[in-house]
Amino acid sequence: MVRILVVDDEIYALKGITQGIDWSDLPIQAMMEAEDVAQAMRILEEHPVDLVISDIEMPGLNGLELLRWTRDHRPHALTIFLTGHARFDYAQEALHNGCFDYVLKPVDHDALKTIVKRAIAEIDMRKEQQGFEETLEVNRRQWNDQLPILVERFWQELLAGRVLLSTERLKRQLEYYDIPLGADSLVLPVLLSIEQWDIQLDSRDESIMEYALRKAAAETILAEWPGTVLQDRNEINFALLYLNEDDVIDRAALLKRCDDYVRACHQYFHCRVSCYVGEPSSIGELSGSLERLQQLERSNVSVTQTVLDVLTSVQGTAGSKGIQLPSFMDWGVLLDNGGYEELGSRIEETLKAWQFESPGREALELFQYGILHMLYQSAYRKGFSIYDVFTVNELTDAQAPRSSPQLMAWAGKAVLKMGQALAERQRDASAVIAKVQSYILENLQTELTRDGIANSVYRNPAYLSRLFRKETGISLSDYITQLRIDHAKRYLIDTNDKVSNIAEGVGYIHFSYFAKLFKKVTGLSPQEYRKRYQILP
Repeated sequence: MVRILVVDDEIYALKGITQGIDWSDLPIQAMMEAEDVAQAMRILEEHPVDLVISDIEMPGLNGLELLRWTRDHRPHALTIFLTGHARFDYAQEALHNGCFDYVLKPVDHDALKTIVKRAIAEIDMRKEQQGFEETLEVNRRQWNDQLPILVERFWQELLAGRVLLSTERLKRQLEYYDIPLGADSLVLPVLLSIEQWDIQLDSRDESIMEYALRKAAAETILAEWPGTVLQDRNEINFALLYLNEDDVIDRAALLKRCDDYVRACHQYFHCRVSCYVGEPSSIGELSGSLERLQQLERSNVSVTQTVLDVLTSVQGTAGSKGIQLPSFMDWGVLLDNGGYEELGSRIEETLKAWQFESPGREALELFQYGILHMLYQSAYRKGFSIYDVFTVNELTDAQAPRSSPQLMAWAGKAVLKMGQALAERQRDASAVIAKVQSYILENLQTELTRDGIANSVYRNPAYLSRLFRKETGISLSDYITQLRIDHAKRYLIDTNDKVSNIAEGVGYIHFSYFAKLFKKVTGLSPQEYRKRYQILP
């Protein structure tokens, strides 16, 4: 549907077009009128107009001036001119300024309608083209917005060995992701090692902060140099500098930028970071180059917040010669018995002593594994899953064995959390067992089942059985039997009720079963027990 504006200072000519022609068979939404150019401009400013049918010669501003104004302010609107003079200069100027067509007065209605039909077809075609271009632009913006994510995914897949590195395929993918490299170009990697956070963060906040660190690396380390900063599938952060054939990296400037980045991370992001600067590698050798940087990182257990150059660094040993590991079994007993605060002190003393012996990475890892084994065993002995207390990230902190202070912080925090969890579970278990014992006592004369008792305290039946045995030293069924026999003994001594009534009163419907069980527990039949212990008045 189109909107048409007819402009003519002659009222009869104006009405002749808007009302004298049958427009009903054309897709016209609105037919507006203007008696001069000024009024036409106001209408064009206030309403969307697709087609202007205008006289050229009018008092004041003429149609050509209206056409020029429309071209500047409403460029999508087409114009058809009406003129009473067959002047070539008018037609030439009108066409030069973008007039769609013109008609000589007096206007032939059929001829004008035919031109309007062509104009409407042109308008529809332009609208369709405009819609296509707008859709294309939206998709282009979305593609550009997603491109950094797609580039990161490309490098992740490549480093994981999921991208075929044939020259042609690699060239196509580099072009597709707009990566300014050729198949034979070099890439210089910088490993960004986040060693320790100086503030408490949960896993979500830590991910957000790591994203901020990558953005900071792009601004500080890369700056105007082409490249990208990303995190691989193993959550290792690194920067990649793109080097083409004639590019020569200023290594001193790169090391200076890395040093600035390390200091900025500590000052603004409250974390300790080191940079491990690699050497230029081909795309096919990039995985090996990154592995060497990770080996350099693993061997560095003494220096933090530093910049290490793979070309000048000598890798140390991660051995554990001369280091005496503690008895984690004894420490586990201490933890089980509630001595988690003392255990924390022992961990601190041990690792502080280790600092003077310059422990290697392997020794620190062995210590971490010993603590982990102790925590798992403690949870197992207490009958619950370790994941009820810890997240996977808390247990598998890869940064913990980087240095004795970091390992001390990790181990102390883990032991404290486990100790508090054990103490809380002990209090909770005692409360649950007390409720179970109360429930059994109140319902002693009824049929007691494990499921019914478990439902009364909202616990799993199997879990409750294990908990009851652990807390009381006897099974749930033995406890019920013992309680019933104890009550039966008191009734036999204190009353003259029939033995069958006493049996029923403590929950045994079948007298023969009660009598057999009573004798098994006491060594006497109910009658013998009463005869021996009842004192008659």
